[in-house]
Amino acid sequence: MKFPLPAKEVVPHRGGMCCIDTLLEATSQKVIACVTLHPQHLLLNNNTTLDRSGFIELAAQAACGLKGMGAGDKRANVTALLGGVSHFQVFEDAKVAQTLMIYVSMSGEVAGISLLNFHIDCNERLLASGELKVFYQAEKPGSQVTP
Repeated sequence: MKFPLPAKEVVPHRGGMCCIDTLLEATSQKVIACVTLHPQHLLLNNNTTLDRSGFIELAAQAACGLKGMGAGDKRANVTALLGGVSHFQVFEDAKVAQTLMIYVSMSGEVAGISLLNFHIDCNERLLASGELKVFYQAEKPGSQVTP
């Protein structure tokens, strides 16, 4: 795979439901993604501030890149199903026109559930962090999450 890669190549969400823009790097152990919050972004409150739960959705969509990258130039059809969130903290709100960097890394696996740490920053200022519990499932051919 060649990076940067449009998120729609890995995230099963389509149209406005795809909340991240680009995967900058992705391996089986970590993903770095980004999004610029435009005024009509799905996760904004009153077109100005990212809803705080939106940090979790951004990290979960980026997590699709951990198992969604196949060998060579072929993408695996994998969906990340969010099973839980812990240790979630918001340190600062994100606002329209900001570009957010999303970092997700594998910390372990237990009984088919991947434990992922994430943090999101803007201009190297930590905005939010937490841990996701994700179950990865192979997509059926042609399946997509649509608006």
